[in-house]
Amino acid sequence: MRHSLILLLGIAALLPGAKLAAETTGAVRIFTIPGDAQLFVDGERKGTSPSTAKETFLIHLAPGEYRIEARRDGFDPAEQEVFVAAGTEQTLQLSLAPEIAMVSIPAGCFLMGSPPDEPERDADEGPQREVCVAAFEIGQREVTFADWDACVLDQGCTTNPSDEGWGRGDYPVINVSWDDIQEYLRWLNRFTGKGYRLPTEAEWEYAARAGTTTPFSTGACISTDQANYDGTFEYAGCGRPTDVNLGRTAPTGSYPPNPWGLLDMHGNVNELTADCWNAGFEGAPADGSAWLEGDCAKRVMRSGSWYGYAGYMRSAYRCRVGPGFNHRSIGFRIARSPGS
Repeated sequence: MRHSLILLLGIAALLPGAKLAAETTGAVRIFTIPGDAQLFVDGERKGTSPSTAKETFLIHLAPGEYRIEARRDGFDPAEQEVFVAAGTEQTLQLSLAPEIAMVSIPAGCFLMGSPPDEPERDADEGPQREVCVAAFEIGQREVTFADWDACVLDQGCTTNPSDEGWGRGDYPVINVSWDDIQEYLRWLNRFTGKGYRLPTEAEWEYAARAGTTTPFSTGACISTDQANYDGTFEYAGCGRPTDVNLGRTAPTGSYPPNPWGLLDMHGNVNELTADCWNAGFEGAPADGSAWLEGDCAKRVMRSGSWYGYAGYMRSAYRCRVGPGFNHRSIGFRIARSPGS
């Protein structure tokens, strides 16, 4: 037998029996990410969640178990089973936005940059020096169009980037700039309160290397079976080129993860970081924090992309771009510090 539901309105406290209802029912506060979602209790429509971040839809339910569901056009529905006890209050968060899996990266020290004898090395990759990074979390995959489109639908992001006809969903978002990404991060943090940010350049390289010291986390060489890049060029005597060149992005996770379980740290899209551009590491922070001095009219990118050849896939490879510039080869992944 389905339980009855009483909508608690602001005026309810003034009505006869309101105190008795509060004592014999349990309160459930519901907020959704994004807002303006239709709310259902055991399949019956009960109202719409507030559009404002962290405002709640408050209901009273008789004691028992319920299935509470949120639906909004353009999103996958979210639901949760809850148990309600008389005289209790609980808050329920239902997220319709795609969940971004985070990987915990342990604290540690590593040699950042490339040694002078690394094939295809650029001068801005040195001098190589020890950097000690605090523990942090980083996205297992690049941020996807599904992630970004949730922000657009909720009017948190003003940029609606083109997918070049390659696909949305689990394809990495492209054609977004560093400035656009700040808008996305503000939206994401407004709802989650989890302190998401771009990784620092040092964090990015530390995670990409995953304990390795070779040009790639795959060793001295890399192949188009391991990453999405232009395989029509040879790299450092690693053998005949595979001649595989997709000429476009691939869905996130199409290639094996690195030793720490991270996907697409080599190739697919160039990934923006938090750091300002400096043409070398002289004077750079040694604690893994973002370097926010130098040419802040340019921001550091890592990873290489489908657009580049193997030498650009190296863990130490770095390049720069203006914060307002977007391109079909540019994307990002998110990070956060523990407890943020």
